Amino acid sequence: MNRYELIKEVKKYFKITEFVDSEVYAIHGERAWKFFDYNLLKAILIIRKGLNLPITINTKTMQQRGLRHNLSAIVAKKERPYLSAHCLGKALDFNVKGMSSEDVRIWIKKNYFKFDFKIRLEHKLNGKPISWVHIDTINEEQNEKVYLFNV
Repeated sequence: MNRYELIKEVKKYFKITEFVDSEVYAIHGERAWKFFDYNLLKAILIIRKGLNLPITINTKTMQQRGLRHNLSAIVAKKERPYLSAHCLGKALDFNVKGMSSEDVRIWIKKNYFKFDFKIRLEHKLNGKPISWVHIDTINEEQNEKVYLFNV
């Protein structure tokens, strides 16, 4: 499926405002889909269709779970170069209605074969499983197909 067909399919489940904050949307509107990595869009579509449950990314009160930019609060306060997968359009943080983040990560690991690319999942923050799912498509050669990492 080409990029435009993929975006059309993703739009059946998500609005661009779930992927970008209000500032990016005000400037780019629907064209903001251009900022997202093909594999990331494919991954969220696989997860959404596979689980058949609603997924929440950005909301009116949570605006930095998708694309982050130089004025995003999380980024703007950085003192060193910050090149996270979120800034590159290769990451999303989300929750799945009715599922714990740990159960979603387990589902993704069990269904690794549905992804024809590598993905990374944030797992623990200060030793405790995080309460959201972070997925990104940063490809590092040494990582396994579904790679869990801690922050």
